[in-house]
Amino acid sequence: MFSSAAQAWTRAELADPFDASDLTPNEIRFLQAALALKGDYIGMIDGKWGAGSTRGLKAYIRESGIDLGSGELPNLAPVALVSDTIVTISKQGWSRYYFDFADLSFLSPQKTMTSKVSDNGLSLDFNDSVSSLAISLTSGNASQTSAFHQYALSNAVSKPYTVRKDRLVITSAKVFGGKTLYIRSDLMSDGNWSTILISSLGRDAGRLALVTGSILPHRGSDLELPENGELATGVLAFLAAANDDEGVTANAPNPGESEGMVAAKPPSAQEGDESSSGTGFAVAPEGLILTNNHVAGSCHKILVDGTPATLIGADEAFDLALVRVTGVTNLVTATFADAPAPLNSDVTVAGYPLAGLLSGLNVTRGSVTSIKGLGGDGSRMQISAPVQPGNSGGPVVDAYGHVVGVVVSKLDAKLVQDEIGDIPQNVNFAIRGEIAKLFLYQNGVTPRTSDEKGRLAPEMLAKQLQAATHFITCD
Repeated sequence: MFSSAAQAWTRAELADPFDASDLTPNEIRFLQAALALKGDYIGMIDGKWGAGSTRGLKAYIRESGIDLGSGELPNLAPVALVSDTIVTISKQGWSRYYFDFADLSFLSPQKTMTSKVSDNGLSLDFNDSVSSLAISLTSGNASQTSAFHQYALSNAVSKPYTVRKDRLVITSAKVFGGKTLYIRSDLMSDGNWSTILISSLGRDAGRLALVTGSILPHRGSDLELPENGELATGVLAFLAAANDDEGVTANAPNPGESEGMVAAKPPSAQEGDESSSGTGFAVAPEGLILTNNHVAGSCHKILVDGTPATLIGADEAFDLALVRVTGVTNLVTATFADAPAPLNSDVTVAGYPLAGLLSGLNVTRGSVTSIKGLGGDGSRMQISAPVQPGNSGGPVVDAYGHVVGVVVSKLDAKLVQDEIGDIPQNVNFAIRGEIAKLFLYQNGVTPRTSDEKGRLAPEMLAKQLQAATHFITCD
């Protein structure tokens, strides 16, 4: 995963404009692989930075809810991307597989892939245990090879992508069942053709893009980050800066009884910390915090802004949980809307995504794009405001600052993908405010509600959300 290099980014340079020419080809390949895995890049993983790579990085930053201001990418942008993906790439074992008799190689998640010879003995098949990604390697004459590509063309449900050259044939098509099928055939020296067939459902399009973009007609190299290079040192510099900026850490003494607050700031993620994190918001002055069940429902230890808390109610079906913070009084409490959020109404989301990378509260804006969730689920609504891992459990408020929903983790998006085989862009989900109020009533809490219709300026909304929203860690 790491190799040697001479250059490095300092903490001060993270705010400088990003220039890909500062990076080595290995660093660029890693960025392209990370962008592909996140679903923001379709192209060759070739170590050559171009317009497609730039578009992908900008798309990733927008989806992360990071404000680019003037639109110029800072060095922090690729650093955030690497920090967000390096653990996944390492844990899943993304490395290069070499198909020796065809002199062909590609990247694949080798720690999660299983392989076997097909029942007819004509192909080597790989299946990913954690996704719908499937890969088959085979060879044959021109007629057999043509049949593979004709199958994809005959079953395409939209215009396919094709390449037709003397020694290379590629067909990529969306087919029935919500799958994308990618087929590449290369002419070998003996006159036969080697063929690699790759498929996945729409939810795993990023994995498909990483494999297809990495195919080479030779051995190629694995993904590597120079350990003393810009990206690796930039990640370390950013995490060091985040830790220096935090006033309270998980190891800080218990602040004891605190009026109107839990802790000065949420603790930053520490290196080697195995805890997960999410967001919650105060629903009663006496230390009561509402969040998702998947954030706090199965923890051995819960911390809210670094202060111990206990689980007092949970509902797996609604994915809601209620925790009580120890020794806290007079919390600033969120107010719920007295009526559901209308279709296309403005909403604002607050939370603590990408803990350890983004410091402080993150606020994004969007609209209600559907008043129901997956398959007509009346307990959820669809919103366009960007959310990321760590936003789970955070408040969704209307233009008047009233809670109309609770953010649901992107893990729930897999339900959409399993249903239709693909997922639209910029689609996120929240538990409806009415369901959250019902859950609170069931757990002995009467939520504050209001029907006031005075619109708040975006800056005032952010200030109000900052007072009521809290960072939750689960061990």
